[in-house]
Amino acid sequence: MYYKITAIFSLVCFVVIMAGCAALLSPQEWSDNYALLDGTQATNIEMIDGDLNTVGVTSPPQRAGTQIGRTSAPEIIVTLPEKKVIRRIVIHSDNIKNFVLYADKGGSAISGTDWQMIKTIQRVKSNPIVIPVLYSFPTDRIRLSVLGTTDDAALTRQENASGVRNLTSAADCATGST
Repeated sequence: MYYKITAIFSLVCFVVIMAGCAALLSPQEWSDNYALLDGTQATNIEMIDGDLNTVGVTSPPQRAGTQIGRTSAPEIIVTLPEKKVIRRIVIHSDNIKNFVLYADKGGSAISGTDWQMIKTIQRVKSNPIVIPVLYSFPTDRIRLSVLGTTDDAALTRQENASGVRNLTSAADCATGST
């Protein structure tokens, strides 16, 4: 009798352990894409339309009091309709190389925002970019500041070339040559 109870108990323990291991080893399921919720807004709506083929463009923020000649890093701000705890952020881009990700902890009466840095990425090596958020708090705003892209070198060369052309035309005008 003692052997039967021990065998049944051992079998039940084995089944429970196997079921627990299967749950731990199964792939994690993704939650809803908060960017697709009704009422979600972004500084560039193409970035949250759900179509991976759409290209959104970041732009420097319009802030008062910035120094003349100095531009801020281009950024995108996504505003959710309500506060959510965000555990993972996925960015589908093959152009972004360096960026800083922030979440708004909620400001005070004086300041409407309190941006908490979540992660700084110096070298993106995969697409899509999956960023786990290790310390979570409820937020309704996420900000991505783009520090570097794959197109930066080409844009710099293009800007330098147009600057040289403008200087050449200004010199031609000054000398009177046509």
